[in-house]
Amino acid sequence: LPVLPFAAAQGARDAVQVVAAELGYPALLKAAGGGGGKGIQFVGDEAELGRCLEMTREKAGRLFKDERLYLERYLPDCRHVEVQVLADDQGHAIHLGTRNCSVQRRHQKLIEEAPSPGLESAIAEAVTRAALRAAATAGYTSAGTVEFLVSPGGEFFIIELNTRLQVEHTVTEEITGVDLVTEQLRVAAGEPLGPRQDDIALNGWAMECRLCAEDPLTFCPSPGPVGRVHLPAGPGVRVDSHLYSGCRVPHHYDSLLAKVIVRGRDRRDAIERLRQAMREVAIEGVNTNLALHRLILDSPAFRDAAHNTTFLADLLGRIDRRDLPACLRLPAE
Repeated sequence: LPVLPFAAAQGARDAVQVVAAELGYPALLKAAGGGGGKGIQFVGDEAELGRCLEMTREKAGRLFKDERLYLERYLPDCRHVEVQVLADDQGHAIHLGTRNCSVQRRHQKLIEEAPSPGLESAIAEAVTRAALRAAATAGYTSAGTVEFLVSPGGEFFIIELNTRLQVEHTVTEEITGVDLVTEQLRVAAGEPLGPRQDDIALNGWAMECRLCAEDPLTFCPSPGPVGRVHLPAGPGVRVDSHLYSGCRVPHHYDSLLAKVIVRGRDRRDAIERLRQAMREVAIEGVNTNLALHRLILDSPAFRDAAHNTTFLADLLGRIDRRDLPACLRLPAE
């Protein structure tokens, strides 16, 4: 399976500097026990390594109770593509196509879609084969996601196998009609998978926005009591949420408030449906990233599927810092 060059980042700073010099800069410093995009730090050169090493090691110990780190070669201008797999303990394994999760902040996903746009059919077939091979090699059963980085030239590298049902499983459900939770329970009960590979057909295009309670400028969580709530509905619109007027967003947990999912005939139709759905959303009492989602959906780079994992940072970087607050906060109604 293709992986990016990597090396353990253990021991004192001097020892890690030797390893980093051999691997080459820039690199990503990652927590070995990490997940969900947390515990990842970009290291541009040797001058940044000491600060990043201390900060990432402390975060890894605090969040994951595991201070082990490793360095991974940084892949610029890449797309984040993943494959949903299902496997039972009777030797059956299938994939349910690709997803694109390149719209990210702090290595954490904000918008996901299925199938992955701009992916040549040969590359899509290769990554799905690699995903099934990874699951089989690990002896994995249940629902899982194999994640890849894809370079502008079409090279792809596996970065992890997520052994759980992910937030973005909804977009796969929308275009395949497969209830992934049902299949998880079926496998856990010792039953064979319901669908076979030949049963899987991709119909239409699906997208999801993660609505989070966070400051739109700093991405820091925004806990507190929730006031008025209005979430969208209608044909092709799905909302997964626990949110209601009067509830309280705690500071102990993830800041996710709701997932707004749409399905359209094609990508353009899905974008327009999602733009309309996000115009209908109203959440008062806590700060949210609603305006940021609207900004992304209006971006030409996103609409043309020309975005990669640095897209959001690039998009915000092109806005004058003095104008950012107005761009990322909703106008008073």
